[in-house]
Amino acid sequence: MKVFLLNLGCPKNQKDGEVVLASFLKNHFKYTTDINTAEVIIVNTCGFIDEAKKESIAEMLNAAEYKNTGKCKALIATGCVSQRYSKELVKELPEVDIFLGVSTYHKAYLAYKEFLKTGSKICWVEAPGYIHDKFEHLDLLMKSTYVPETNKFSAYVKVSEGCANACTYCSIPSIRGGLIYRPLENVVSEINFLVEKGVKEIVLIAQDLTADSDYLKKLIRTLSKSKGRPEWLRLMYCNPWGVDKELIDLICKEEWVAKYMDMPIQHIAPSILKRMGRKGDSEIIIRNLELLRSAGISVRSTVMLGFPGETDKDFEELRSLVSKKWFHWLGLFVYSPQEGTPASIMSKQIPFKVAVERRNELDRLQFDITKTINEGYCGRSFKALVSGKALEEGILEARLFCQAPVIDGVVLFEGKDVNTPFVDLEIEETNGFDLFARVC
Repeated sequence: MKVFLLNLGCPKNQKDGEVVLASFLKNHFKYTTDINTAEVIIVNTCGFIDEAKKESIAEMLNAAEYKNTGKCKALIATGCVSQRYSKELVKELPEVDIFLGVSTYHKAYLAYKEFLKTGSKICWVEAPGYIHDKFEHLDLLMKSTYVPETNKFSAYVKVSEGCANACTYCSIPSIRGGLIYRPLENVVSEINFLVEKGVKEIVLIAQDLTADSDYLKKLIRTLSKSKGRPEWLRLMYCNPWGVDKELIDLICKEEWVAKYMDMPIQHIAPSILKRMGRKGDSEIIIRNLELLRSAGISVRSTVMLGFPGETDKDFEELRSLVSKKWFHWLGLFVYSPQEGTPASIMSKQIPFKVAVERRNELDRLQFDITKTINEGYCGRSFKALVSGKALEEGILEARLFCQAPVIDGVVLFEGKDVNTPFVDLEIEETNGFDLFARVC
């Protein structure tokens, strides 16, 4: 029997999807990348914004076709869309056999057995508040043919679930629940296990990695003394109000911590930050950007265009900030009203066309900035982490300290050995986003 997994959305969702997959591998299923041959198809959905919801539903319907054209006997939906809209989807998507939520995804194989036994649709969705704190399933995944999006030398490790913030545009707290942390010693044990298995880079993820800054600092200090310390540690989703000089100094002190931080600011105009319900103000953002720049730490961020009440003046303030070249990488999103959130019923909603125009203007500006920063790497040599895959014959992909998996650019170079994790590369040129190099 074979099982196929389609992960949609963020890395945090991917980690949940791996738990679902492993529950089948544990019961003698084999993982396949060929959906035509799978008896069980899992669609791990994302519900962060409207486009993600539409994609999730489209993928569920697409997967259902393999009940007729392939070998599919059971179609399973998990993730945020399944959690939030299970009652509606049970009625509207009869093609899906099993719906699981964010507190029940680890019961996927049990749900499948129940479906086989009864022949009835299964909808096991409970209130949020669960965090998967075991990692034995990782050994099963590594022994299978499954390859995560990070590839074999890099791995995501989730330290917490849910969110304690009250951003007015975000539905994640209502879907994922309040903030729950894993015991620190369990996170350390998982990282030690992954390092023992050959993983070189650990990417720490959470809805808000710096919600408890002391927890993060203690985790870094504990790993520093551990024999199972990774060669690279990368920090993602660090909200500005949880970032301080002590954390930045710690990153600088520990050579094995990548000089990189993903710090989503969303905006810089004080009035917009207030309407967004963000905890930090513009002064905190600027202070941290100055500290990060002086420390030589590469910054990725995220901003939102077209939030209700965003005036031309607010946009110009954001544009001015971006133009100062604080960010190596910048994710740009058009505001998407989410039902049930305070922002969805705010006055002064911005026309979609205006928001897109603002997004496109910043996109052009940021591309030139990223290109300029990347040009500054040309002629210099860096340690690079090989992705473990060949894009084409003789062309390998790697990443520098300033490039996170999947979302940032990569380094391409001539080579054949996909099994050596690190290589020294001299950067020769850039196309603006990616770098091209030769082996030193």
